[in-house]
Amino acid sequence: MNEPLDRVFTYHYLPVNKFVFYLRQDQYFLDELSKFLQSARQKTDDKKLKEWLDSLYLSTVNFEMKMQNQLLNSLAASSSPSNMTASYSEFFRCRTALNYTAYLMNTSSNGTFSEIVSVMAPCPWTYLEIAQKLSKIPIRNEAYAKWVKFYSSTDSSRQVAEIKQIMNRLGQKEDDKVKGIMKNHFASACKYEYLFWEMAYNLGG
Repeated sequence: MNEPLDRVFTYHYLPVNKFVFYLRQDQYFLDELSKFLQSARQKTDDKKLKEWLDSLYLSTVNFEMKMQNQLLNSLAASSSPSNMTASYSEFFRCRTALNYTAYLMNTSSNGTFSEIVSVMAPCPWTYLEIAQKLSKIPIRNEAYAKWVKFYSSTDSSRQVAEIKQIMNRLGQKEDDKVKGIMKNHFASACKYEYLFWEMAYNLGG
């Protein structure tokens, strides 16, 4: 994807079928992320951290996934039969989505709690930064605008601030070796985020 995101969203450069394809892949990702958060809960005895993970789980299931379902339903309802592509009715898990979620689940199963927080941080963090940038420009497509509003909200900002604070606090307690592992997990997850966008825009991969 060579076009800047603001141009993609503002001028309807992004075809709706690509947005639908992204949402379907992200539905799968969020379903796996909810399992990841439940698994991560078993890696800490800290009551406050368990409560924090519970809040993220509930937010993912009750709000984020619900928002995506609403977008998909509204897009399907507003599309003419001739525009109904396989993106609406058929679904296959792309390799990038499978690899990303497998990486998360492997870290949740085999990593320390510090590693788990490091690998999960890029997802909400990058979404917030992207949505905040897009929120400053006019977006004519209602579905795109709703997506931007959700991920640039004060709730999203608060969640990212919390994960930054927790990750920094955990990192301060770790030695240099573990800090290096945390940085590697963070970098790898950032790469997967980029690859996820590329996969969605190219309708597969």
